[in-house]
Amino acid sequence: MYLDVHFAALAAWLLLAIAVLLWVMACALTATKLEKKGIAFWKGFLISLLLSPLAGLMMTFLPNILRPSRPLAPTVSRL
Repeated sequence: MYLDVHFAALAAWLLLAIAVLLWVMACALTATKLEKKGIAFWKGFLISLLLSPLAGLMMTFLPNILRPSRPLAPTVSRL
């Protein structure tokens, strides 16, 4: 019975380690995508790590929303 408890604890720790590794990998992937959008890797990684990779992915769309698609001069109509 004593060995079964150790085996269960070891299995639980291994499962937790795998979950943490997958979380960090998702954060790194999100930070890589953020780096291509112009946000520093470590800044994106920390945001993803502390909040969630989903929040980091939502941040990938922020630069597109905040940045105008055309310069201001062609958007002004001339009368």
